[in-house]
Amino acid sequence: MRRGELLRHARRYGTPLYLYDLAEVRERAAELRAVLPPGARLLYSLKANPLPPVVGAARGAGCGAEVCSTGELEAALAAGYRPGAVLYGGPGKTRAEVDEAVARGVRTFSCESRHELPLLRAAAVARGRRLRLLLRLRPGDGPPCGLSMARGRPFGLSAREAAAICLDAGPADPWTVEGCHLYLGSQLPDADALLDGFARARAAVTALQRATGFTPRVVDLGGGFPWPYAAPGHGCDLTPLRAPLAALTAGWDPPPAPRVWFESGRRLMAACGTLLATVLDVKEVPGRPLLAVTDAGVHVLGGMTGLGRLLPPGAGPENLSAAPGSRPEVTADIAGPLCTPLDQLASRTRVARPDVGDVLSFPNVGAYGLTTGLTAFLSRPAPLQLVHDGGARPALWRLTTRTAPVAPGGGGEPDGADAPVAVEDGEAPSGARR
Repeated sequence: MRRGELLRHARRYGTPLYLYDLAEVRERAAELRAVLPPGARLLYSLKANPLPPVVGAARGAGCGAEVCSTGELEAALAAGYRPGAVLYGGPGKTRAEVDEAVARGVRTFSCESRHELPLLRAAAVARGRRLRLLLRLRPGDGPPCGLSMARGRPFGLSAREAAAICLDAGPADPWTVEGCHLYLGSQLPDADALLDGFARARAAVTALQRATGFTPRVVDLGGGFPWPYAAPGHGCDLTPLRAPLAALTAGWDPPPAPRVWFESGRRLMAACGTLLATVLDVKEVPGRPLLAVTDAGVHVLGGMTGLGRLLPPGAGPENLSAAPGSRPEVTADIAGPLCTPLDQLASRTRVARPDVGDVLSFPNVGAYGLTTGLTAFLSRPAPLQLVHDGGARPALWRLTTRTAPVAPGGGGEPDGADAPVAVEDGEAPSGARR
């Protein structure tokens, strides 16, 4: 969107405000599918952004769905996915969530541990259903990446555990071991690193085949397709991946070649999202960068940064209130309004000198944005989310988080659901800053 349009949205709806352009989702999906092998299936990982219209755009672009919770499953179904198009994964599954997924019609599960087998068995038998399992393999070392799953101990089965499941599988089991699932890491830097990662994943599957005689019908090689986070730019060119990836997945030994799946969250969604924030305060301390305090902090964006689990994002905001060339560019730290020194979105970033009341724009936040924030911290209202889809009327949503009493032994309504918001023209929603 252009600068003037973004400022109009900030004035009308207040800030912090997320804006999503669904045309970007379709464009990124087409770009990614163009480099994947013919016949490959692309899944959208809902952890990147579970907002229903965003999920619906992925479905409309031909992507399947990969979910890791009952909430994500609900979002996928609400967006129009058939349960049979859903892969249910994630470590630490509970009996209740497996039961619910099977009851809702999910048939394909990524099995992370041998301790999940009794849960899957009980749910399948109780519903009279037959399941399809992908054995998630714990990879060895992988190529350099933003966040490695190769060292993530909760994820996947060892080679020995996977082999035991393959060798023990029989007709009495209420499932078919359909294949394997691997994921080496997020934000692999380029096409060479991606190809290296997929080759390592394929080698792990081949080793399992040769050890057990197992013939996988499906192999999910994961993803890791890169895109900038909260900063300007585009992901690396993926076209060099096309020919070697087609060769890697076609020449399967031992044969026959399985159906190949890939996953993406960040590459599909990042570019569709923009966050607008208002500068609340500007502080100058000798010898330090200028400090701009905004109404968007780690409760809105990059919450795992606030926990100290990830490095601060190298956010690169644009000052929409400063016309190009009208103010000097300065080095600034961008902080949020929370009562913690960890509430920082950018360190020593270059930006047109901010003043109180200016609107800053953070691009490429359509993935791992609001739902990775510390949304409930300090009990601030969640920001509005405005969804654009061509000429259609924009849709307005808000993530709700609340504390409610629950009757003993009862469940109650789940918190954290996205809900549509009705707003009259010219009216700022409750909790928004104008």
